Amino acid sequence: MAVPDEKLRIIRFGVFEVDVQETELRKQGIRIKLQDQPFQILLMLLEHRGQTVSREDLRCRLWPADTFVDFDHSLNSSIKKLREALGDDSENPRFIETLHRRGYRFIAPVNGPEFPGAESTKVVAVSPSPGKLLKRRRLIVVLAVCVTAFGLVVAGTWYLRYGRATQVDSIAVLPFINGGGDLNTEYLSDGITESLTDSLTHVPQLKVKSRRSAFRFKGRDVNLQRVGDELGVSAVVSGRVAPYGDRIEVSAEITDVRDNTEIWGQRYKGKSTEIISLEQQIAGDIAQKLRSKLSPANKQQITKQGTLNPEAYQLYLKGRYHWNKRTEAGFKKAIEFFREATEKDPSYGPAYAGLAESYDLLPQFGALPTAQAILLAKKAATKSLELDDDLAEAHTALAAASYLGRDWATAEREYKRALELDPNSAVAHHWYAILLVAIGHLEGAVTEIRRAQELDPLSPIIHVGAAWPVYSFLRQWDLSIEQCRDALDLDPNFAVAHNRLGFAYEFKGRYEEAITEHEAAVRLTDGADYALAGLAHAHALAGHKVEARRILGVLEGRSREFFVNPYHIATVQVALGNNQEALAFLEKGFIDGYSGDWSGFDRSPLFAPLASNPRFQDLVRRLNLP
Repeated sequence: MAVPDEKLRIIRFGVFEVDVQETELRKQGIRIKLQDQPFQILLMLLEHRGQTVSREDLRCRLWPADTFVDFDHSLNSSIKKLREALGDDSENPRFIETLHRRGYRFIAPVNGPEFPGAESTKVVAVSPSPGKLLKRRRLIVVLAVCVTAFGLVVAGTWYLRYGRATQVDSIAVLPFINGGGDLNTEYLSDGITESLTDSLTHVPQLKVKSRRSAFRFKGRDVNLQRVGDELGVSAVVSGRVAPYGDRIEVSAEITDVRDNTEIWGQRYKGKSTEIISLEQQIAGDIAQKLRSKLSPANKQQITKQGTLNPEAYQLYLKGRYHWNKRTEAGFKKAIEFFREATEKDPSYGPAYAGLAESYDLLPQFGALPTAQAILLAKKAATKSLELDDDLAEAHTALAAASYLGRDWATAEREYKRALELDPNSAVAHHWYAILLVAIGHLEGAVTEIRRAQELDPLSPIIHVGAAWPVYSFLRQWDLSIEQCRDALDLDPNFAVAHNRLGFAYEFKGRYEEAITEHEAAVRLTDGADYALAGLAHAHALAGHKVEARRILGVLEGRSREFFVNPYHIATVQVALGNNQEALAFLEKGFIDGYSGDWSGFDRSPLFAPLASNPRFQDLVRRLNLP
């Protein structure tokens, strides 16, 4: 469709713009992937902004009369994809309002410098004439009657018997209920949930939502259809684990959340020592239901376990249970269980991978020197890969350790291999995005972080990763603010989100709001170093130099007794204009091998005032960035 007038080519609303000629939807200048039908629906709603567009109008425009489709499902799916692209909420819409049983209405203002008036012109093709519309409707009726006589009897019966499962293209494994009620056996229900999630990632053409998003529903009495809508999946697996002495009972169900229909259910019983074979059987049965034709290689990957030793497996589940707490104490406890698991079975690859992932993350808490963590993580990850080179989590752990050690090429190679083995790994996509920021591939970082968010839409930490470093290093502060707010909607007490939101406000010049956010981070962390540094940085930029120096004094005093990351002190010195002091602390951090904050170091807005300084440029060169 040609649009001759340049003024009418671009339509803006909120932070979005639509390029009619290029058929693109963009947010803050970044293209958002959107399929053709959702895009055409958006154009039609924009054309009739403020007016109701009926479902019948959409049918006639987008699904021609000679096309037989499940119209309701196709339209609902397209509207859902459009809302996801716009970040819109069907219950509290900002852009698209649903009028029950009638249609939809675009409710946001559409006023941009290149699209000036509400009545300026139509931006899509003209609707069919009344005569053509009547003919189409008559033809639809005739076709429906003809097809019903045969198609719904044959094709419909086939679908009800065999086809439903093949229509499931995305799934989430909800936290299994701990039927025993004993908190000491919670690791079993959580562990089986995680094992099934990992197994189902090997089912062909199936998107599996991450554990972290699914576990937000743990312990809640949930409406499965609402859960499916929030997670963006067509089906969920739910179940119950009940240990009875030396025996265990597991029940599992698959529910199609589009119509709240249970499409499969099974109960399994066995001895506690048979937990490995039970989990293998459950994974295989679910996969077979979802995909009736699986290759032998697929089946092997889906039911594969790293050990046949039930004690080692239970120790591994306990390790994962504590690892997923994402705390210093949790990682230390996880290391104990993973280590015990490797002692019970020295050939247990996933347990070594768990060790490596734990060592990778401990330096963030100052609980392990970075250089030591790198050595331990690499040793464990390498051992894991020697045992099984197809373990995606081991490649991810090796990549993370290589990133900490500034071995950028190895880190990128290992992340690519991890994602080749497990494209559904939100963690790998997230961490790879951070690496891409470090090596200057910002466009690729945007792609990876968006993929991580698709897989784990309810993860606060991934929203924060999108905000900082990805969007912040692109200087897209509005997007950074939006991502931090999304994270805080999910977890109001997430201190890192308050800290990153504070930085975004600073660089927008909104200093009082920045100080408020940094104060929240300080309060929630009981005065963690990074939170105090953020608060001092905001005060310095706001012109409150006395308060900034007071907080800096606290950090410097603390550093004489305990480890304080020199990077944090350097950020405050820069904000106060003490560039030489800042460089001294940065060089100290570089020499000491602390690597946790070097991502995109040369592009960080925190150090922009140093960019032209020869000492800073030399430090950047020594990082050996590509």
